[in-house]
Amino acid sequence: MRILMALAAAAALGLAACSQAETENAADEAATATEEAGTAVGEAAHEAGEAVEGAVNDAATEVEHATDDNPATN
Repeated sequence: MRILMALAAAAALGLAACSQAETENAADEAATATEEAGTAVGEAAHEAGEAVEGAVNDAATEVEHATDDNPATN
């Protein structure tokens, strides 16, 4: 998050030296880049959540098998 804030601050400083058209173009590009970064972070978080869910399910299955006293199901 701090990286995004630093990038936004750097972009804002750079925009101060540009013409109006350049400023609008740079603002659009920055908005697009920020949106893409947010999407990438969201996708990565989703994938991490899926991995954690799978690991928890696997661990629960192993615990279930390890604590099963019925020899027919081991």
